[in-house]
Amino acid sequence: MKIRILALLILSCLACVAAVAQQTNIDWDRQANFSQFHTYAWEPSPHPANGLWHQRILDDVDKQLQSKGLQKVDMNANPDMWVSYSKSIKDQKTLVGSGYSYGPGWGWGPWGTSGPVMYNTWVTKEATLVVELADAKNKQVLWRGSATGTVSDNSTKNINNLDKAVAKLFKGYPPKPSK
Repeated sequence: MKIRILALLILSCLACVAAVAQQTNIDWDRQANFSQFHTYAWEPSPHPANGLWHQRILDDVDKQLQSKGLQKVDMNANPDMWVSYSKSIKDQKTLVGSGYSYGPGWGWGPWGTSGPVMYNTWVTKEATLVVELADAKNKQVLWRGSATGTVSDNSTKNINNLDKAVAKLFKGYPPKPSK
């Protein structure tokens, strides 16, 4: 009995960790030679973040790109790449039922007659950040990364999650050429 309870506890913890971690998705032009891009500039975001979050996103992406050897330049300085981001936030609903009864449906007590099933709905906010890098000459997207994660009520936690998500997006940048 104790082993079953311990196993359920461990599975519950693993499910919670999986729910908090960011999901990332990255795609890029397999024909692009990323070694020819040295400078970048920001294009205005089609869906900018509100308040302080806009600058936080810009700063995090700048930090990652500059750590990869790219130099940020003014829009009028003919950059090699354009960088843009967009964000979305949506409600994620989870429905959980409880009060199911066990047994064949006859007899007395919790093992006999069936009781009412109660449903609870939890709503969490889920945010997605999409970053695109495009060739400044032909305006073709070279690289696109997206990160999705749960938004907390704690601003510090959200800032840390943003930092981790952007670092995770650019972990494999520039992509290795196909052989």
